[in-house]
Amino acid sequence: MAAKRVVRHRIWDLATTMILIAILTTVRSSLFPFGDELVPNTATPLGDLLQGLQASFPVLSVVLWGFMLFIAALDAGRYGPKYALYPAYTLMAIPIFGVLAGGVMVSGDYLLTTVAMFTMLLATKYMIRCVQHTDSFSDLSLSMLCYGLLPLVLAPSALLYVVLPLLLFVVRSSWRDWVVAISSLIFPLLSVSYWSWCAGEGFLSVGEQLYASTFTPSEFSFFSTLNIASILVIGVLIVMFFCAIMLIVSDKYSLRVKSRSLMRYNALLLVATIAMFFLPSASASLFALVAVPASLLIPLIFVRMGVGFTEMLYRLMLLAAAANMVLMAI
Repeated sequence: MAAKRVVRHRIWDLATTMILIAILTTVRSSLFPFGDELVPNTATPLGDLLQGLQASFPVLSVVLWGFMLFIAALDAGRYGPKYALYPAYTLMAIPIFGVLAGGVMVSGDYLLTTVAMFTMLLATKYMIRCVQHTDSFSDLSLSMLCYGLLPLVLAPSALLYVVLPLLLFVVRSSWRDWVVAISSLIFPLLSVSYWSWCAGEGFLSVGEQLYASTFTPSEFSFFSTLNIASILVIGVLIVMFFCAIMLIVSDKYSLRVKSRSLMRYNALLLVATIAMFFLPSASASLFALVAVPASLLIPLIFVRMGVGFTEMLYRLMLLAAAANMVLMAI
């Protein structure tokens, strides 16, 4: 009973922290946008639609972003216990997701960022469920469908079309799995291309638009929006990331075989999402994508490393995120 009370108390603490992060980051970004947060994303077939909807319902889009940020963080937090990703119970994915998605900078394209964030989260969820539980083609296909839909929302994520066929071999090694996955990955693009062709445009016009959007400069400057506090947040998260990688590489008994392959997959996916910042079409929306693999990888350190060290990093991350919001608002 005492252990259950401790767990409930911890869940309440993390949920309260996430509520504060969601509210404060949303209010700050909507009332006091800073630097290049207002730089719009380059045009994509679904991104244009979402940007148009936000123009019609700006306040609702902001509220929806804050609410869905909270829901997405809670959802990411439960993947670890539900699918036994870690050797012990932890929900630390919740605040890590919140800080990365909203605590560093928030894109002014709230609706587009919300859809991209949840698409990435669902894609990763189905991949985890496929590897850990079902081992089925249906979950693998659903995961790849979501990944394939993402570039139609956010242009820099077109990099996934190149990276995912290689990353897939980390978790699914058979050629039959690979064929199913790649077919599902390109299906959303082919479907939109077919729709465009039926509307009288060229079949390749959507692909050409996506290619052009990916390499069209968005005028987003990563470093122009950073200050000393946001640099500290990113620095702490990088330290956490390298600590998690060292645990995976150096301690072969730290994780079970399937969990280890998923952690390797998340680590490589995190590198791929970070690489999107180097594309000309990069924007602040990418932080919502980076938050997904990072929040599933980093909690490993909280169950395998010393409490004093990890608590210090955690508190430093929250303090730096709070300072960053203050500095961006003044």
